[in-house]
Amino acid sequence: MKPHKTLALLLAGAVAASGVSFAVHAAIDTDDEKVTRLDLQGQIDNFAPFSKTLWAGAHNAYASHAWSKGTYTDVNQYYSPKSLLKRGIRVMEFDIYPEGTFDSTPMLCHNSLENKAICSSFHAKLSEGLDDIKDFLKDNPDEVVLLKIESYKHNDHKNWHNKIGERLEKDIGDYLLMPSDWGYADKSCASLPVSHLTKRDILAAGKQLVAVVQTPRDHSNLCSYHSSGSYSKFWNTVFIGVDAFDASGKLQSNQPFCQNGSNECVNGDQTAHYLANNMTVIIDGATQLNPDGPSSSKTGSNVISKWANKGAQILELALVEANNTSAASGYGANEVQIEDFIWSWKSNRPNGSGDCASLESDAAIVDKACSTYQYHACVDDNRNWKLTTSKGSWEMGFANCQSLGGSYTFAMPFNAYEHVQLQNTIGASAEHHWVNYYKAFDDFWLSNAAEHIDWQYVKNNAVGSTSKGDGFNDIALLKRKALVGGTFNLSSVRVRSNNRVDGFQACYETKQSLSHASVGTSEMCVTYGGSGGSWGDKLTFDSSKGEHLKGLQICKDDGKYGYDTVYYLKLTSSNGSSIKGGTSSGSCTTYSASASQQLFAFHGTDNKELNSLGVYRIASSQVNGGLYATGWLDRDDPASGDNELFSSHQSVGNIGASCSTSDVAGVIARVKGSKLDSSLTGQNLVNNSSGFACWNSSNGGSSSYTTCEDYEVRYFFTKASCLP
Repeated sequence: MKPHKTLALLLAGAVAASGVSFAVHAAIDTDDEKVTRLDLQGQIDNFAPFSKTLWAGAHNAYASHAWSKGTYTDVNQYYSPKSLLKRGIRVMEFDIYPEGTFDSTPMLCHNSLENKAICSSFHAKLSEGLDDIKDFLKDNPDEVVLLKIESYKHNDHKNWHNKIGERLEKDIGDYLLMPSDWGYADKSCASLPVSHLTKRDILAAGKQLVAVVQTPRDHSNLCSYHSSGSYSKFWNTVFIGVDAFDASGKLQSNQPFCQNGSNECVNGDQTAHYLANNMTVIIDGATQLNPDGPSSSKTGSNVISKWANKGAQILELALVEANNTSAASGYGANEVQIEDFIWSWKSNRPNGSGDCASLESDAAIVDKACSTYQYHACVDDNRNWKLTTSKGSWEMGFANCQSLGGSYTFAMPFNAYEHVQLQNTIGASAEHHWVNYYKAFDDFWLSNAAEHIDWQYVKNNAVGSTSKGDGFNDIALLKRKALVGGTFNLSSVRVRSNNRVDGFQACYETKQSLSHASVGTSEMCVTYGGSGGSWGDKLTFDSSKGEHLKGLQICKDDGKYGYDTVYYLKLTSSNGSSIKGGTSSGSCTTYSASASQQLFAFHGTDNKELNSLGVYRIASSQVNGGLYATGWLDRDDPASGDNELFSSHQSVGNIGASCSTSDVAGVIARVKGSKLDSSLTGQNLVNNSSGFACWNSSNGGSSSYTTCEDYEVRYFFTKASCLP
């Protein structure tokens, strides 16, 4: 990594003036085992609501020594935003202010003047920070990032928040979960639904990023603050604060985050705030020129023991790994290290010892042979832990936990707090315990799966010159499929060619799944090779019919360069259709999926053409055509109870006449207005094959006394004909 020369000189001058000394250290590599462990940990909570997640974050991620896009003489980070993301950091905090009194261009800079604050042309533009995030997400389609925004209304620019919204939509809109994706109406002040939104929901909507504004931090309702001037484009792209339950259990929308375990926390306590299904952010704002460095309570083992173990979810820290770089300051190893964020994997694990995860007696997670007999960790719907009474192999955990009765299932802790609760349940026992976390394929580990899936994973070698050109490896697309739950499918392929193969394209689509989030039209295309030749016809796959890529023939020849490149491709669908491009010459290899497999993702090398191509195979049973969802429906005034049953909606035309209750795959209900999921209201509800309803009589009310909330519902069907 080469810092911008001007930036390096400016920083050197600032440091010399401050009297801070520098030492030279080796920067942490992106393939360091600590980064690997943090990367793996970041997906353990994929199926957890945000209120039960744990995020490694960077405060003022843009104020970087090694980022050439802006000049910051007193930095909060060494690494650039993209470099932080590549090292396992998943929360980017951006302070956004206008460039000047007469220029409302959104810029990135730190300023304490709030509604009077301005940046300068020397600072990075918001668009440049978003480019760093977009580049990372494009390269890592299985990852989810949270963008925390500090932004205030401004005395000189009434429309400038719309400028932020415009930049978000233009620069990163394809990756951004919009409030409308969660069912908010146009120009609504949407509150981030942390008690229900999951990373899986975001990926299942075809997105990878969510943005939330967190300021002013002492305001009781951020909607009332972010309402003057022109805000519609900001509201359509950014969630305005978060949902938070108060001490009495009442939902308060559009709240600032609870910060540093006290401010805006339930009863001034981060653990109480966690138990109320809320989120806490821990912030350290130390800068490079701060002689004391980061707070000692927010570095080293204290990051986990004082904060994460007590329920904090966002660890937004400063100077991450800065002491291990050429810009290291004089206060030694006090800066935050990558391992300070890690509560899960033991050092240098996984190391190939096995494909299943075990919680050892020393509280660390290790990989181990799945056939080993151990007790299993189980959790109920309220996240209470219990251990099985008999030992078994890892896979026996699903049945053994279910045999405990109630709602117990085989589980892996979502976060550091749950890790502590499980340890408390185990007590002083020297036994090791299986947790629901296993190696699905290659270097990907999946946690809290409903069942063990045999992915039938096979990697077929690349055909051609693997040492020529730039390497590509899209196994992350397979990881995304696993994290979404299957409704991410290969939708089409096509070949660019003339006499030889110049390029190749694979497109993937996300289908609707059982989620509050809507997919809409979501397609991701990956293009390999160069721009020569011309595109041929597309070979498409209809996932609703189980169609998939069945065969791939690759011919290589050294006639052009003296080394092999791909001369010919033929791709065949499971329905018998095929496409081809190039000239069949040289030596040819055919990869055909077995009766139970599909060809899904690709690896190889390319430059001006396709130098080599290989393929990843997985089970064809994982083709998932998705579901067909209604919009949000609300047909009944809850004065006498809220009747949102299947028959009632069908009678008014909201459900197709040919549809039956056997076609219902699921129903989601939530409180109209607040969007609070019905499972969190505490009311007695009907949600079964007949649909959804709330009866006042079940909740202590009568036809003359409204007890039920006013719910809106969304029906999910297995047949398209069920939609009106």
